[in-house]
Amino acid sequence: MTPGNAVTIRPATSADLPAIVAMRDELNELELRACPHAAITPLTLEQFTTLWSHTLDSPTHCWRVVEVDRKPIGFGLLYLSMPRVDPSSAYLHWAYLRPTVRRRGAGQTLFEHMVAWAQAQGVTRLELQFIEGNLPAQKFWTKMGFRPYASRCVRYLTGPTNSSR
Repeated sequence: MTPGNAVTIRPATSADLPAIVAMRDELNELELRACPHAAITPLTLEQFTTLWSHTLDSPTHCWRVVEVDRKPIGFGLLYLSMPRVDPSSAYLHWAYLRPTVRRRGAGQTLFEHMVAWAQAQGVTRLELQFIEGNLPAQKFWTKMGFRPYASRCVRYLTGPTNSSR
């Protein structure tokens, strides 16, 4: 992003899926570098489309694409937690910006768009998780007001159970 390049946040469409899958692959690579035993499953475009495309128009899902000069540089997915209980919550599943465009306000803009959607749905609490050791994510989400309240642990029931996985 250079000065004068406006960031656009818009709802994602099925035409965005190839770019979203490519960016998800970038995110997976970053996460696996930080935590090699993370439970991350690579998906082809076809597999991703099968799993997620039906949620693009769902009233319980908020998909957003971040663009500069009509080129995708990030994406996000926030969805309502089910069942709906008090306090009403939503889960921030993905929020990703390509590394070359970070620290210029686009992440905060994406987050603000998603928060506005959540508030319009009556949500009063957001939750998310990120890979342990991802210090830039920890710093960003702390800046956005998130506070840790639990640790998520994993033990694989098949294959190696040590950190070599």
